[in-house]
Amino acid sequence: MADESPMTREQVVDLYERYLECCNEHRVDDLGEFVDGSISGSGPDDGLAAYVEGVRAVVTGFPDYRWEVQQLVVDGDTLAARLVGQGTHTGAFQGVAPTGRTVRTQELVFYRLAGGKIVGCWGDLFPVVRDALRAA
Repeated sequence: MADESPMTREQVVDLYERYLECCNEHRVDDLGEFVDGSISGSGPDDGLAAYVEGVRAVVTGFPDYRWEVQQLVVDGDTLAARLVGQGTHTGAFQGVAPTGRTVRTQELVFYRLAGGKIVGCWGDLFPVVRDALRAA
């Protein structure tokens, strides 16, 4: 059973920074270290497998994709992150064939944490990237 004691702001930020490093290194199979198996949020399906596949879709479509934190706000068990992402579209993404274009996006994501892991994630990455591909 996971530890249910509240995380400090420093613990929340540390967990998120390590999570983002994992994402930026495209170690999608290691996301379970940071993300709870029952995660829910903005994707069509809940659970760790669906979450991992969502991140995998991004790094497959954009093999050089990286997220950079612009701002973090922590309020208890909730973290809000404003991110800038950038990558080159060299693989299929959400039904869009590779364009070779580099996209730069701004993303806003809210996370809820419990037991030392991310249990909820609500963001706008997929629509933002799709719109960036259409506009490029």
